[in-house]
Amino acid sequence: MCDMKQTLVSLIVAMAAAWAQPAAVDKPGCAESGLVSRMPGCVITQCEKKAFAAADMPRTQNERGHMVEGEYERTVYKCPKEKSPLELGRNTEAALKQAGYKIHYTYLYATTRFYMTAQKGGQWVRLTVMDYYELVSVKEKEMEQVMTANADGWAQQIGKEGRVSVYGINFDTGKATIRPDSEAALNEVLKLLQANPGWAMMVAGHTDNVGTQAVNLPLSRQRAQAVIAWLAAKGVAESRLVPAGFGDARPVAENSDEAGRQKNRRVDLVKVY
Repeated sequence: MCDMKQTLVSLIVAMAAAWAQPAAVDKPGCAESGLVSRMPGCVITQCEKKAFAAADMPRTQNERGHMVEGEYERTVYKCPKEKSPLELGRNTEAALKQAGYKIHYTYLYATTRFYMTAQKGGQWVRLTVMDYYELVSVKEKEMEQVMTANADGWAQQIGKEGRVSVYGINFDTGKATIRPDSEAALNEVLKLLQANPGWAMMVAGHTDNVGTQAVNLPLSRQRAQAVIAWLAAKGVAESRLVPAGFGDARPVAENSDEAGRQKNRRVDLVKVY
């Protein structure tokens, strides 16, 4: 009888302790991603949504810099310790496959990390599992043009983001010779620098992926130097301008069609101070 009482008391104490322990709950304001349902026991610790942002969506294990732009969502879960990265990763992979996604690659590192990228049309998903479970998704779309492509609009964007991509500065194919149809864009860059005499800028040239990097890299820098020379001839101090060239290493769009290549052929103005 005494043993029974002790057992009952122990059970009541254990139940009371369990009730006193706060249940794990999602971070306030966060909701489960609509793409993949969570594994049992996982709770959301971080989340963010942006109407337009970019994320790296590698299509192979070693690829870097494949940026996809559009509607962005990031959700981070904390999962039970008994759920291994492989279990979490394979379950997500199976769910995405069932939903019609193409799995570009999966990679398990030393049983402690799992990586995956998947795509279905314009919807991209990147999974990272370590001691947390991170799901990043981007639904491709064009950015709504809300700033005018002129000196005033560029100044606003530089004030917010520290940089702007300038289109309309055109060069002869394979050369650093500025074409006459670039005058309008160059004059707006000139107005921008005249209106902000305290700014120093990096002028960065970018190309598409036509040709080799051995050619594109120096060509992009030569084009940046040509822009600086044009501005210097109009009275802008060269000490305010730093040339840089990145070739095709930093695309902002796919190079698979002319529309994408046209976006990648650009001059970036990056505020140094």
